[in-house]
Amino acid sequence: MLSIEPMGLEATIEWSLPPSKSHMIRWLALAAQAEGDTGLSFTGSAGKDILSMANCLRAIGVVIEQDESRWVISGVGSRGFQTPEESLNCGNSGTAARFLMAIAAGMCEPISFDGDQSLRRRDMSALTGALRELGCEVTSDTLPLTVTGPVIPGLAHLDVSDSSQPLSALLLASPNYSGVIHLKTSSHSVSRGYSELSYKLATRCGSSNEMVADGAIIEPWRPITPGEAKIPGELSLLPLAMLLAELHDVDVEIAGNDLELSGSLMELAERAEELDLRDESDIIAPAAALMALGNGGRIRGVAHARGKESDRISSTVDLLECFGMEATETNDGIEVAGGQTLVRPMLPVDSQGDHRLAMTAMTLASKCGGSVAGAEVCAVTDPDFIEKLMMLED
Repeated sequence: MLSIEPMGLEATIEWSLPPSKSHMIRWLALAAQAEGDTGLSFTGSAGKDILSMANCLRAIGVVIEQDESRWVISGVGSRGFQTPEESLNCGNSGTAARFLMAIAAGMCEPISFDGDQSLRRRDMSALTGALRELGCEVTSDTLPLTVTGPVIPGLAHLDVSDSSQPLSALLLASPNYSGVIHLKTSSHSVSRGYSELSYKLATRCGSSNEMVADGAIIEPWRPITPGEAKIPGELSLLPLAMLLAELHDVDVEIAGNDLELSGSLMELAERAEELDLRDESDIIAPAAALMALGNGGRIRGVAHARGKESDRISSTVDLLECFGMEATETNDGIEVAGGQTLVRPMLPVDSQGDHRLAMTAMTLASKCGGSVAGAEVCAVTDPDFIEKLMMLED
């Protein structure tokens, strides 16, 4: 339980972002399959999701040396991965679980996967269904499960209406496959920026695969990394800095990052009254809080967010209610009235095992005070978040 008293912030706040887990987990997957060493440099502390991916890769034979701001990954290359001695524990990371399941599908021995209680609740059927169509045996659509390969090249159907991770997983694991796979994808895709990132990084490592309108044709290739890669900051946490600025009426400077804002983040910064977060559902909670404190508005396009670490639509509405603010669930999002004010919660705010909910709750409490249960879950993305927040008054 973390108790926070109201903070009186006046000067400009300096804030830092942790390394992007989306970038770093993808680079880990690519570097693990390449020949030779790849250095990954970053600022801040790697979150637990990144550490889960690294620990699982070590279990299948990848050597990873970790320093404070640079990791060196020694890829297995043509040697291939080893069969782990025990189940791979993916912690809280759905990205790590899906990427590693796709990698395991290129191997011949059964490989088991597990995770924490939150990850065990998450639906893996989009990826497991495609793997079964490609000849693999998969024991369940939720963790714990076991994957037995190898993939048999051919056609599979892939549902990307809830997550783009299955597509990224199959692309990034394809160097481990014996032939071409053809994927027929659902017409409505979400989180498209993440699959685009996967293709972009794969291209930097020698892939000639490209995205197409209604599916994908994925050919195996031999990954050759650039040798060094710099991991940017986790931009999905930028709305928390925006929320701090709004709550305390101060300027916030982001340290050490050249920010390239997405369209949705630009719209949020400009206080748009309607946000389509189809591709950026991770920012729902702080975005809704900003709307409540500002002119109000509507978040849409995020029906798939009900399958995140929490049902992020209903949990965001519950969170705002804890702080005395009102919002209404819709089929695919949230409607929020503007001009609302914070009230200190009478009871501890339940983070529901959702790191983004926990960080939003702590940020709100920095203005009005309050207690947050399960605050430590923020370490999934930003292990330094609590320390950074509590030091703002110093």
